[in-house]
Amino acid sequence: MTPIVSEEYKEKKRQEILQSAHVCFAEKGFEASTVDDIVARSGLSKGAIYNYFKSKDEIYLALMEGQTNDSGSKFAKAIAERETSLEKLNYLIEAYLNNDPNDEENIGHAIVHYEFRLYSTRNPKLKGMLTERYRDFFVSLLTGIIKEGQTAGEFNKELDPQTYADIFWAIVNGATLQATILEDYQYKHILKEMQTIFLEKLSLK
Repeated sequence: MTPIVSEEYKEKKRQEILQSAHVCFAEKGFEASTVDDIVARSGLSKGAIYNYFKSKDEIYLALMEGQTNDSGSKFAKAIAERETSLEKLNYLIEAYLNNDPNDEENIGHAIVHYEFRLYSTRNPKLKGMLTERYRDFFVSLLTGIIKEGQTAGEFNKELDPQTYADIFWAIVNGATLQATILEDYQYKHILKEMQTIFLEKLSLK
């Protein structure tokens, strides 16, 4: 008779797999890491891992989903506590200023993130999923803040909110990527200067 396994137990094992995979991806890179590496790190059998995830791609997507949900909850709470749209935008930029990819605890995650993004360009399904995630969470978040600022008279109503949401994330992602691949890149200084330029353009003259 097959033993009954609780949902709590299943979620615990699922999280163990994800944590083990995160360590493997950060140490070896996404493409170089194998399910066998995750098996060795987690102490679970390969069969047990495949009970929860169909592939290494699915494991990484689950990691990203968890991180997006965690970030979303954190951002939503912090944004709700700020009164003006300008304060909300500045909070988001400050959050990334405090997440310097040059810092030891961040560099592994940043490298894996961009490695997977590049890897996904050769897989239409993965590319579509990442595009949907970008639009549904990141663009939607910024578009809402900008529209709110336009309604309140803080931001220029003639500017297209989606375009400026894309510009915002291009600034953040661009600075993060440069810091990941270049030595001695002044991430915080560059991001602060970009912050000033972006807000000057968005604000009413």
